[in-house]
Amino acid sequence: MKVLNISRLKLNDKHNYYGGAIGNIAYNLMRSLAELGVEIVTFTEGVDLEREPPENLKFIEAHSFREILQKTSKLLDEEKFQVVTHFYFHEPEFNPVAKFVKRRGIPFVIGMCELPHPRLNDEVSGILKIRPVRILGKYWVLPKFKETLRLCDGLIVVNEAAKAYYGQFVEEGKIRVIPYGVDLERFRYAPLPDTPRILTVSRLIKRRGVDYLVRAMPEILRESPKAELHFVGEGARKEILRKLAEKLGVASKVFFHGNVPAEELVKLYRDCYVFCHLSFADGWNQPALEAMATGRPVVCTNAPHNSMVDDGETGFLLPFGDVEELVEKLMRLVKDRRLAERMGAKSRKKAENEYDWGNIAKRYYKVFE
Repeated sequence: MKVLNISRLKLNDKHNYYGGAIGNIAYNLMRSLAELGVEIVTFTEGVDLEREPPENLKFIEAHSFREILQKTSKLLDEEKFQVVTHFYFHEPEFNPVAKFVKRRGIPFVIGMCELPHPRLNDEVSGILKIRPVRILGKYWVLPKFKETLRLCDGLIVVNEAAKAYYGQFVEEGKIRVIPYGVDLERFRYAPLPDTPRILTVSRLIKRRGVDYLVRAMPEILRESPKAELHFVGEGARKEILRKLAEKLGVASKVFFHGNVPAEELVKLYRDCYVFCHLSFADGWNQPALEAMATGRPVVCTNAPHNSMVDDGETGFLLPFGDVEELVEKLMRLVKDRRLAERMGAKSRKKAENEYDWGNIAKRYYKVFE
């Protein structure tokens, strides 16, 4: 089977969150498909790899939609593709490329599709900081978005919430639910440490609820004086969080690591006792899945992007902004080590059973067939 992917992500196998994890997620999917024997040609804005990619995974650099359209036309004239895909669908400018593919009569599959989420002022720049501009932009984007979706022969979404959303625009029979996978070799199971370290891996922005972790620390330290809070990531609220920690008298127990390379990220997951991610809206929570693969209980908001978490089994789900319940759930895990270990073991088992990249690729392959 030969597949052409028309999205233009920056791809990497180093795994970082500088600008988002999607370039690594997409590369892991394509690498896993290639290891199944699928021949993949993909556009990209750049490739940063530590290891040699599979021989049947070919990269074509492209930096504009016009360039992709021209190169797609040439490729379809010269080679026979069974399927054309568009991973991580979010750009309406691809509409002309989708129309061109449809005219050629080649099956067109869109996915990986997440649930859309809002972007607040501290995560946008320039003219997009003006809210009316963002609202008007949606009126321009949505018709193209809908039209491209109507052109697809298959749509792959990451969870049931995304299926419900895209079901407004695509008939249900075309939609398949296949989540993202996790690198089970990179993120291996590790025993819980003795120190009750709380870890979050996130952009430090308002939407992610990072303030609530700092606000919870005084109460946590009263009950568990050895507790620590560790942030991985950068963002507009970093200095606000520092000042809040100082004001609350917990600055010596709050650590900011910034953006870190993959090796350090793995170590931070292994060194933590419990993982937290408190965003009220996201497309998907990949850091929670990585923490689960490491054997950690996770505490997250009861929002659709946390579909990988089984409440009361692999961790806890709680309302956004509820500091009292956050403290209660964290302290329950810290005081009951057996519960934390049991949840961590279930987390790892679930990652192995449901989120192995090899199995995820097989499910994509069936859709392509």
